[in-house]
Amino acid sequence: MVAVVTVLGISLVSGLTSTRDLLIDKATSAMDAAREDLTDLLDPAEEQVRYIAELIYSRELDETNSDQLADFLLAALAGTPQVNAITFISADLKATSAKRLTGKVVVSDATADPLAAETMNEISGQESASWGPLFYVPQLKDTVFNFRQPIFRDDKFIGAVITTISVAAMNEDIKESLVLRKGTRFILYGTDRVLLQQNVEDKAKAMSGAGTVAELANIGDPILKNIWSPDRHALEIIGNQTEFTSHHLTVDGNGYLFFYINLPGYSDKDLIVGYWIKNEDAIAEIRRLGIAGLAGLAILVISGFIAVMIGRRISKPILALSVASRQISKLEFKAIAALPASRFTEVNEANDAYNTMLRGLSWFETYVPKTLVRKLIESGEAISEQRIVTVMFTDIVNFTPQAEGMSSGEVANFLNSHFRLVTSCIEAEGGTVDKFIGDAVMAFWGAPDLQPDHAARACRAALAIKAIIITDNEERKRTSLSPVKMRIGIHTGPLVVGNIGSAGRSNYTVVGDTVNIAQRMEQYGKILAPDQTDAVLTLITDATCDAAGPQIKAEKIGDYKVKGREDEVKIYRLT
Repeated sequence: MVAVVTVLGISLVSGLTSTRDLLIDKATSAMDAAREDLTDLLDPAEEQVRYIAELIYSRELDETNSDQLADFLLAALAGTPQVNAITFISADLKATSAKRLTGKVVVSDATADPLAAETMNEISGQESASWGPLFYVPQLKDTVFNFRQPIFRDDKFIGAVITTISVAAMNEDIKESLVLRKGTRFILYGTDRVLLQQNVEDKAKAMSGAGTVAELANIGDPILKNIWSPDRHALEIIGNQTEFTSHHLTVDGNGYLFFYINLPGYSDKDLIVGYWIKNEDAIAEIRRLGIAGLAGLAILVISGFIAVMIGRRISKPILALSVASRQISKLEFKAIAALPASRFTEVNEANDAYNTMLRGLSWFETYVPKTLVRKLIESGEAISEQRIVTVMFTDIVNFTPQAEGMSSGEVANFLNSHFRLVTSCIEAEGGTVDKFIGDAVMAFWGAPDLQPDHAARACRAALAIKAIIITDNEERKRTSLSPVKMRIGIHTGPLVVGNIGSAGRSNYTVVGDTVNIAQRMEQYGKILAPDQTDAVLTLITDATCDAAGPQIKAEKIGDYKVKGREDEVKIYRLT
């Protein structure tokens, strides 16, 4: 009973903590979603304006050529469906505007428009682009966001690119977004005005000196209307987290929870994005979690009692299975002994399954590099991504003529011995052997582990291969065998690295032009040294030489044209 009461107390405390964490996680997710919904609408519009301005700065777009300007504005409008209009206004208030409502470009004279004159005067005094104050557009019957990019040439203001996004477009996106169950999302313009509410069709009032959207005090929603009531108080269960702000408020006898964040930089005032939810809706979810937790605790207590009774009898074979399973993580399958039979049917079946798996893994390790598996276990999921890596290709000089005088068994023994020497040098420098291609080896550095010195590692591995081949050749001479000569090619560059293949069969490998160049470096040794005297000739590109740094010594051979590349490649010989 003491144990059960102790577990119950710990579970209740843990349940409260988990409930708090769950509420924080859900609120954080909802706030992140709200921020992303807003920025996904506004940021692309800002990027389009900056792009058009850059074209004008670089003179790729002539702002005085009305046809060219119209084409670019329409193209920008097509690429941002949330934008209502993109406009270029010259310093003399001549406006060229691409409008979504008509799908056409309108050229107009805004000299008689006091608002346009005031806006351009304000923009001309800015040094950089910014989001301006919200304003009401009578033609749209809606309030719009606007991003303005002033354009100067020779320190002279020549005009501005302006884009507008209506609140209606934002409201349509908000309607499709989900927050916490039964929550209602809102966006405030500053602290005293309501930009929009989810599921509420509040349109902005006509522009006046006071602003462009409804005042918080005048909206019909009594809950949001009282968001800043002095009776509000902080949610103690949330604690001191900093991802969002929250408080509790009682309106007409009902409790409500508010969660919100400030989003600065998209107008002259901070936007406040958040949502509110009824107490009972939030508590109902917490209550369900609590009931499930208590039920689970009861089942756990009962199961624990039964497990203790039965576990005394089966602990020994289970422990043996556990120890044997942990040994598999070392990937030394041939050194692991099979489990004996058990008188318990379930344990015996598990032992049989384990022994079958062990036999399969013993064969599996013959075809899958253990070093790669270890790295993937340590680094996690092998997600395909682009990285800068160093690729090595090795090849035996004149292997085909040598193999013609050997039996198939001798060829296999020779290659196995050769690959063992080469791979030992590669793996000693943290490299990954990708594949064996006939008598060639392909390996790479820089993945899956992040290795800042991957180029230097590859070069050191090549030098180690040279040393071990020289030593092996001395042994071969003593046994009247022909010495082995090798060519090695190394290149450093960007590649796609990860799992490549089909659902039924895939390889962790690298794909890209860097592989081709590395192979061509190895093959180029045939041209540069047709009568090779060194045991191992290693050619590297300038990319590898530069990445390896001064610790690697290499002599430049020259600039050569490589198949598949337009530019010549600087080739170095590793010394």
